[in-house]
Amino acid sequence: MELFPKEPELVGHLAAHRLFHSNDLDETRDTVGRIFKPHELGVRGRRQKLDAEMDHLSLGKASINRLRYGADVTIEPESLDDFLLVQMPMSGRADIRCGAEHIVSTPDMASVLTPSLPVHMQWQGVCDQLIVKIERHALETACAAALGHALPCPIEFKLGMDLSRDGGLAWRQLIAFLTTSQFIAGADQRNLVTSQLEQLLATTLLTRHPHNYSAALLNPAPTPDLPYIRRAEEYILAHCKEPITMQDLARHAHISTRSLYKGFQEHRGISPMGYVRQVRLQKVRDALLQARRAGQSISVTQVALDWGFGHLGHFTQAYRKQFNELPSQTLRG
Repeated sequence: MELFPKEPELVGHLAAHRLFHSNDLDETRDTVGRIFKPHELGVRGRRQKLDAEMDHLSLGKASINRLRYGADVTIEPESLDDFLLVQMPMSGRADIRCGAEHIVSTPDMASVLTPSLPVHMQWQGVCDQLIVKIERHALETACAAALGHALPCPIEFKLGMDLSRDGGLAWRQLIAFLTTSQFIAGADQRNLVTSQLEQLLATTLLTRHPHNYSAALLNPAPTPDLPYIRRAEEYILAHCKEPITMQDLARHAHISTRSLYKGFQEHRGISPMGYVRQVRLQKVRDALLQARRAGQSISVTQVALDWGFGHLGHFTQAYRKQFNELPSQTLRG
């Protein structure tokens, strides 16, 4: 089973973010090292010829990358230290060791490389991988916020991720959507959008793939009293034009992100980020109404982007659901 069967659009979308194409070992190693970290790279076999290619799409503290070496190579980064990688072969296979675990990674089996553990990899020449990079600090902050306390030891993920079922399938579908969607077009230039994507990737990985804190995250979270929710609402209203994450809200309210989520559902019937979206939709509406009253020419698309709505189709649906009219109708009156 192919990871992305008959979807050349995926490669086509990432090709717009081409970083390099090279046959030179030193250039390849140095360029890949700038995106990830310095490492040892060796071609296996005298008849092997490097034909390397890399695409790189930055998403703030995360990135989506496509990397192909075109030859059998050995990769020795020691440990990743400051970031985690989820490597998903679109074709071919790779022999991966991380800490005490070992897998053969294929289009059905991704590898999740824990930052704090030693890594050794051998890619076969046809191996073409889609690689998601997430900063270690973002993952650890999200996990600590969900638990409501600092982590006593580093997060260690299970190395193999089965992409054909359960959490692995959900992850695979998320990355396929992000890679081919216009939602991420220019996302690295809009802080409100990148903060949402960083949070989405970190939270999805923490909740969908096993690690040493998975059991603790399954423990029921207490329901907070209403004053905690009001404190989070006050923060949202004061900072709605800035990037807001669940961690920000939980830290300000002095509760865990899981308790915060449970409290909003209990007291408001909506998720915390759903409340953030409602507030930002109201700000869009206010801007459109102000422009209409003043007779100003204004772009609905630009106002939506300014308030963090990167997917205009989803924005229009959410706007109509909240206000019973299209944003263009609000502008026209």
